[in-house]
Amino acid sequence: MSPGPDQPDPVAERVRSVAHTMLSSTQSRWSLPHNRPALRRDLPPDEPALWMALDLYRLHPDDGALDAPVFTRAATAVAAAAQLWARSGITHRATSPDHDTTLGAALARASRTSPGTQERFTRLLQSSTLDEIRTVLRPLLHQLPADARLDVSALAADFCTLQSPAGSRTVRQDWARAYTGTKARSRRTPTPASAPGKADPA
Repeated sequence: MSPGPDQPDPVAERVRSVAHTMLSSTQSRWSLPHNRPALRRDLPPDEPALWMALDLYRLHPDDGALDAPVFTRAATAVAAAAQLWARSGITHRATSPDHDTTLGAALARASRTSPGTQERFTRLLQSSTLDEIRTVLRPLLHQLPADARLDVSALAADFCTLQSPAGSRTVRQDWARAYTGTKARSRRTPTPASAPGKADPA
């Protein structure tokens, strides 16, 4: 049975949890030269060899196993997010009530110093399939500042959702809401020039 409109997708939530655990515990391990190449090669994220490298058997719940189409969707989502993480060099940080590090929020912050970010983000919102989104997103992540943080586990969950019926529209709406919300908060927050010593919490 599919989750209702106000209910989280349990598969996407499991994808988020597994991706967060993987990235939090292996960030230093995957930075080693002999471990990153598997993710940096130009392989499709539905390549089973990537799933094996990432130990994605953990996507199966303890009390059973996901059926083949659902596991494929979940594993492809984690692999796609992990590839973007490895290629961009960005640091994973789970979003929190105090600091939104989801994709839309991170790109809104980047747009302050990189004017081309919003145009590329608009292109991203006009894409619908995982392949299209990956193609636009890869160079876009390179526009993030070196000290930027991105919730890669939330991105993996988004990738899982957008592969489901009507999921693409939902995900792109969520990205747009986070982007515009962060931009709105940044306009209401004094800049360092007008309020020395105060950091922008947006």
